[in-house]
Amino acid sequence: MYQEIIDIYTAQLEKLVTPAQQFARLALNNGEKLYALQLEIGQSYVDFGVEQLKALIEVKDPDSFRAYVLNQVDAAKNVGEKLIADAQAVAELGSRFNADTQKLVNESLSTVVAQAA
Repeated sequence: MYQEIIDIYTAQLEKLVTPAQQFARLALNNGEKLYALQLEIGQSYVDFGVEQLKALIEVKDPDSFRAYVLNQVDAAKNVGEKLIADAQAVAELGSRFNADTQKLVNESLSTVVAQAA
């Protein structure tokens, strides 16, 4: 008799814990992807900054200064485009996480409703 109660309790607990575990896996996976993306983005901006400083160090005369300044216009344009692309990549990652979370919630609710009926 007690074993039946324990079995029923264990089965009910599993039904509650499984969606939580699935969400935890989903959140961890998304966190890892976001962290990797942030590292990649950060490294690219550091590399860009170092390149710009190296270019500035190479300025020796008015002509090289003029070339450096003209290059800065292109550099600013490229950074602006990269900022937009990076923001889109982060937003896409968030959208995928949101969609996956909604799917998990809907599946969990479907299971609960089916079991309640």
